[in-house]
Amino acid sequence: MSSLAAASREIPAPRGDAKGASRRHRRRRLATFLLLLPGAGFIALAMLAPLVQLILSSLGLAGLGSDQGFSLAAFGTVLADPMMRDAFLFSLRIAAMTTLLSVLSALGLVALLMLRFPGRRLVMLLYKLPLVVPSLIAAFLVLTMIGPGGMGARLAAQLGFGWPQLVHDRAGFGVILVLLWHQIPVTLLILLAVVGSIPLDLIDAARNLGASGPRVFRHVILPLALPGISAAALLVFIDCFGAFAVPSLLGPAYPQALPVMMTYEFLTRAHWQIASAIGVVMTLTTIAVMVLYHRLIARADRRPSR
Repeated sequence: MSSLAAASREIPAPRGDAKGASRRHRRRRLATFLLLLPGAGFIALAMLAPLVQLILSSLGLAGLGSDQGFSLAAFGTVLADPMMRDAFLFSLRIAAMTTLLSVLSALGLVALLMLRFPGRRLVMLLYKLPLVVPSLIAAFLVLTMIGPGGMGARLAAQLGFGWPQLVHDRAGFGVILVLLWHQIPVTLLILLAVVGSIPLDLIDAARNLGASGPRVFRHVILPLALPGISAAALLVFIDCFGAFAVPSLLGPAYPQALPVMMTYEFLTRAHWQIASAIGVVMTLTTIAVMVLYHRLIARADRRPSR
C-alpha cells in the first residue's frame, strides 16, 4: 500500500487536460455567440436603430430639419408648452384608467370563470371575440351607438331626455370605452394563463382547511398571480399610453392625446425635432413605468424571505 501511495505522488497532475477543457469551453461559448449573432443582432438593430434615430433627431443631430446642429430647444418647447403638458396628462390619465379598469374587470371574469355554471363555454368564447375585431371598427361602433346623433341620442330625443356628451369629451369616456374593448380580453388571457399555472393542490388544501371561495381567491390565488397581474397591467399601460387611432377619432379637440400631438407636429407643421422630443418624452415615461414595475416585483419577491 505504501509503494502505491508513493507512486501516486510521483505522477504529475494533468495540467494539459484542464487547459484543454478551458479552451474547449471558450470555443463553445464563442460558437454559441456567433450562432446567435445574426438573429440577436438583427433584433437589437431593429430595436435600437429607431430609438437612436429618435434621440438624435430630438437633439437636432439627424433627420429632417437638423441643419441647425445640437440644440435642446425642442425639449424646452415641449416642456414649456401648456398644450403639450395637458396632452401628456390626458394620455397618462387615459392609460391609467384603462389599465385599472382592465385589470379589475379581468380579475372579476377570472373569478367567474373559475366556477362551474351553465354557459361557461359560451362566456369563454364571447370574451375572445373583441380580439378579432380591430379597435378602429370598435371606435366607429361606439361613435354610432353613443356619439352625437347616434342611436342612443336619437332614442333619448324621442323619449324627451337629454343625451350627455360621451364622445369627444374632455374626460375621454369614449376613448377609454374602446380601449377597454380590446384590453380586457388581452388582460384576461394573460391572467387565465397565470391562474392556470397555480398548483391545484394549494387551492384544494385551502378549501380543505375551511376557506371559502372568496377567501381562497383573495389569499391564495391573488398573491400567487401578482407577477402576472402586474405584467399584464404594464403591457396595457404601455399600449394605451401610445395609442393614436382611437384618441384621434374619439378624443376631444382639447386636450389631445400625446401621440396625436406628435403626429400633428411632424405631418402638419413639419416640426420633426419637436415631434422627436415628444417621442423621447413618451419613451422615458414608459421606461420609468417599467423600472417602477421591476422594483415592485423585486420588493414583492424579497418580502417572503423576511
